[in-house]
Amino acid sequence: MSNRSPYQFMAWVLLLMLPFFGLWYALGNLPAAPAFLLARYALEWGLPDIVDSVSLDQTRMLVVTAFGEHNGALLPAEQAGHQMAFAVDTRLVSYSIPFYAALHFASGVPQSLERFSRGLLILWLLMALGLLSIQLKNLMLGLQDTLFTQASMPLPPPPVIALLYQLNTLIVPTLAPVLAWLWSARDATILTSLRLGRTPAPH
Repeated sequence: MSNRSPYQFMAWVLLLMLPFFGLWYALGNLPAAPAFLLARYALEWGLPDIVDSVSLDQTRMLVVTAFGEHNGALLPAEQAGHQMAFAVDTRLVSYSIPFYAALHFASGVPQSLERFSRGLLILWLLMALGLLSIQLKNLMLGLQDTLFTQASMPLPPPPVIALLYQLNTLIVPTLAPVLAWLWSARDATILTSLRLGRTPAPH
């Protein structure tokens, strides 16, 4: 596989995407589970006065708050008689995994599984940050000023939360797997040939 031309490499990437994306879809919430756990612990620890519980419902991350709404006013859940909840589909961030897997395993990388695991750890961390930024945006829109006045720890200002949301939904899930692949395949023959713009010489 290391002797393939850049065109053959791209063909293999496209071919491997089919089974990897199929497996990613079939596994449901498992690809995002480590990222979900990190995000859940961060929300429950960092916002104990705001977040009542965080759970995973199939592929949806569900954040239940300690507040409800009555006649347009935010009230403690006990007074409102219900709790406001915000859901996000973890697949919004986890699709970076099959994309990364296709790039990685099409490259003929030395110590392939070990390097893939290291890149996967990085993606899980970035996915956790992505889920956090999405839920912070949801909480900001749903709770408005209450989020900032009742939070027990300082939060980024609204423009920063909005920027992080855009970054972690539009850019990171597509750019991060490419960067992780470039790092894991840094000494692979195919990557050298792509940098030099030539076909690897046959052995």
